[in-house]
This record gives sequence, structure tokens and C-alpha cells, in this order.
Amino acid sequence: MIVRRSAPEGIATKATKSGRSRRVPIGNRVLPIVERLKVDKLPSDLLFTTVSGSRLHRSAVLRTMRWERTGRGRRIHDLRHTAACPWLARGVDVSTVQAWMGHASIATTNLYLHHLGTGADLASLERLNRAPGATGGPSAGRAGEQQ
Repeated sequence: MIVRRSAPEGIATKATKSGRSRRVPIGNRVLPIVERLKVDKLPSDLLFTTVSGSRLHRSAVLRTMRWERTGRGRRIHDLRHTAACPWLARGVDVSTVQAWMGHASIATTNLYLHHLGTGADLASLERLNRAPGATGGPSAGRAGEQQ
């Protein structure tokens, strides 16, 4: 997906924070959803809209998701930043993550590296993210290790 502009609530559509377009990956589980959202839309149309095709406002999303309860003190914007940690944990190059996030400086992207922790933390994160029932591979653990 290519992000070219932003449409924050209460503000006219504007360029991205960096002023540049950027490519952002879409996971295989999310791709069918995005494909359905694109149907009958022009490339210049907003992807996320109401049923009637109007701009989808942040406040409506927060209300629908009951964000005060489900967000547990986080901001919606935190979801964007949360994506960087699994990308880095799975070995995506830091400069690639920088480009996907639209960071002007690699130093900004490097801030996410401290969240990854030690090798033990990474192995545990991999176990948590493994599909239920999946076995084998480097994340399966060694004999005698707790899963």
C-alpha cells in the first residue's frame, strides 16, 4: 500500500508528516480486508470510509471500538508504532522499517530496538506470535524447555 496523504479529523486532507509518499506493507491476513475496501474506489479515494463513502472520523472509530475500555490508556496512533516492533523482531532491516514508518532519521526508528530485549525475549515473542497448534522450526524450543 502507498500512503500519500493524511486526513485527520477536523483538518483538511494534507500531505504525510514527512511530505513524502511511502510504501507500507500489508500482512497476508489483512490483505483480503483491504482488497474488499478498495472495490469501486479510485486510487485517489480514501480507503477507510463510512458505508455511504464519507470520510471516516477518528471519533466514530473510537466510539465503535469502545476505545476508552479496549485501548487500555493507549492512543490509536500507538498502533502504528506497535507495528515496528514485530517487523524488527522478525528481522526486517532497520532502514526498511524506517522507510515504512516514514521516519526522517534512522535514530527515530532505532528507538524501537530497545523494546525487543534479549534473545530470550525474542524467542518468547516468537512463541507468542506463532499460530496456535504450530510446531517445529527454530521457535519450537529444545527438549526439556517449557513452552
